Amino acid sequence: MKSKRTPTNFEAFLPIIVMALMVLVGNIIMGIRLEFLLIIASIFSAIIAIRVGISWDEMMKAYTKKFSDAFPAILILIAIGGVVGTWMFSGTVPMMIYYGLKFLNPKFVVVTAFVVTALVSTFTGTSWGSAATSGVAFMGIAQSMGIPLPVVAGAIISGAFFGDKVSPVSDTTNLSAMSSEISVYEHIKGMLPNVIISGALSLIAFTIVGSYYFNGNSELTDTTLKIMSDLNSIYNFNIAMLIPPVIVFGGGYFGISPLLLMLGSSITAMFIGVFSNGFLFNDAANALISGFNISMAESIGINVADITPRLLGLLNRGGFASMMGGAVLFCFLAMPFGSFMEVSGALDKVVQQMSKAITGVFSLTTVTFFTGGIMNGITGNGQFSIMTTGQLFKESFKKQGVPLSVLSRTMENSMTLLESLLPWHVTAIYMSTTLGVFTTEYVKWSFFNIFGIFVFFLQTYLLSRKLNKSNTSSINQYETTANETI
Repeated sequence: MKSKRTPTNFEAFLPIIVMALMVLVGNIIMGIRLEFLLIIASIFSAIIAIRVGISWDEMMKAYTKKFSDAFPAILILIAIGGVVGTWMFSGTVPMMIYYGLKFLNPKFVVVTAFVVTALVSTFTGTSWGSAATSGVAFMGIAQSMGIPLPVVAGAIISGAFFGDKVSPVSDTTNLSAMSSEISVYEHIKGMLPNVIISGALSLIAFTIVGSYYFNGNSELTDTTLKIMSDLNSIYNFNIAMLIPPVIVFGGGYFGISPLLLMLGSSITAMFIGVFSNGFLFNDAANALISGFNISMAESIGINVADITPRLLGLLNRGGFASMMGGAVLFCFLAMPFGSFMEVSGALDKVVQQMSKAITGVFSLTTVTFFTGGIMNGITGNGQFSIMTTGQLFKESFKKQGVPLSVLSRTMENSMTLLESLLPWHVTAIYMSTTLGVFTTEYVKWSFFNIFGIFVFFLQTYLLSRKLNKSNTSSINQYETTANETI
């Protein structure tokens, strides 16, 4: 049996370097799927583990343990797909969009775009989906009113990521909590100060900007009117459609399990869709498992061919299956990479080297933020950056006595605040294509993202001053131990 040893610096950093190069060349330049590249990176990580004396059984035990620890969060990710599908089926999300458009005051179109998109994103947990639905509608409204499209695009993107950061059904919210070993509601609580302050500043800014650009034209575009008409013909909007989100958010306030809340909300939404809209119960089950499809409305006499194509992109989504082939699959493939690096001691070596740049709480949080941002910018995948950053710095946060909610919000901020501002990132490309505005044009109007970055560092600085006073001795002791180990 081969004796075990500590990885060298080269061996510890090699898997990360290989991953970065493969993503840069393979994914960005050659277009190879990131999932496949994760498998290759895991192989390199396994080779390093074998070189330092780790057996295959030990690697499998490490992977199994990580999967076991993450399993509750994986169940939540699957449940999120069911929530999205059934909320579309019940009319919960469509009703939000419909009344947001119906009662829109043209003078406040910009700030309303921010608020409505934030609501849709909060209830659905998807920044992409909210931008592609209510966001597209607001772009049409802005065009008819002569309001500069980059301004509205910035408001939409701001609202999309506002909701994504505080939604208990957001995959990034749940992944951040999972990677930090805290509950999703503890994570959201930690995010609230940043979100509330940045949101309030954005609300003021968009109100001022929107009032400045309003030209008095209050007519809606035919496309927007058609979307509203189609929504009204498909759904029988009523207050009962608000029950599913009330279950999720109200139950969360009382500390009920998010998984139970999501399943209960989904089942409730299924019955609302059947009794309020007249849809078939078989289709309710399909919406839960496979996602909602507009063809389900044919049972109440709706001709799908008459529905505006833009509405199809809004409604056809969700289901358990959508998450199994997306976020959940990615988790399965990302876990071996970190598991093998952890069991081989490579992660410890990487953290020890990076710890040399850490002199206190503020530098630890700053290094964590930029590490996550760089990983996300290179890979184009926020889920990977969150999971990897959590593995790299979780123990450092524990040793320095920093609450893990600080780690979770640092990881999510490094993803959600930055990715739509990087022109080469897949999210920025998606937003630009969906809204019809170049990234370089809407960046300066993405107030929530910009304010969020400044508020994050201000919040971190104030927290670090408080924690450093009590942690100075323990930090010095940790750094001394790390240097001796090296």
